[in-house]
Amino acid sequence: MVKEDEQIDLVEHLEELRTRIIRGVLYVVLGFVAGWVFYPQIYAMLMAPLLNPVLRAGGHIRLGMITEGLMTRFQVSAVAGIIIALPGVLYEIWGFVSPGMTRDERRAAAPLLPSAIGLFAAGVAVGYFITPRFVTWMLSPAFVPKGTVILLELQRQITLVAKMLLAFGLCFQLPIVLTFLIKAGVISTDFLAARRKEAVIGILVIAAIVTPTWDVFMLAVLAVPMFALYEGTIWYARIAERRERAAARLAAQADDSDSHPR
Repeated sequence: MVKEDEQIDLVEHLEELRTRIIRGVLYVVLGFVAGWVFYPQIYAMLMAPLLNPVLRAGGHIRLGMITEGLMTRFQVSAVAGIIIALPGVLYEIWGFVSPGMTRDERRAAAPLLPSAIGLFAAGVAVGYFITPRFVTWMLSPAFVPKGTVILLELQRQITLVAKMLLAFGLCFQLPIVLTFLIKAGVISTDFLAARRKEAVIGILVIAAIVTPTWDVFMLAVLAVPMFALYEGTIWYARIAERRERAAARLAAQADDSDSHPR
């Protein structure tokens, strides 16, 4: 009887997983359609930090193949679709895993979802601010030889910008990962504070992996805010721990007063 019940539960979980996967795919498809429809606006937004520095340097963006414009639209729409669908996909993931969590675990994990979206947007914003300065620096006379004609291929350059923005958005998820590990009891704030040197090395390695270019400038620009987020996570987690201890003491005092009435 127990095995039959377990089999029924397993089938129900698999059906729910299939339903949520289908919904997630549908969200991505709808996001792709939205990205395709609003491609001119998305293209202008992605090219803005790249095109102006290129034109100021006397360069041009060119098509390397006849089909490059179509392929660029397809790739940009696909990436935009994934980003647009991200909140819905995360909601489906949360809806699937949350029933297996305790009330305290749900209470601790619930704020992580909107925080992850907010931090991703903040990372993209920082990347959007840095990109034109990076392009201007790379196309400066210090690096471009005299007499060189600057002709950049559309698909490669817009992919580079998208990768840079995605790298910043993903690296800004560091506080979410650290907070989750702290809540799960895997690490502590004291552990993070005592491992700052190792953290610097780890952050540099991560920044080097996700950075689409291998220059020191972009590596530093990505690593510095990551370390600031590392320190901010320690500070935030310690404040939260102090509040939890204070609430626990107040609850203990209330229990003592109830158990020893005057």
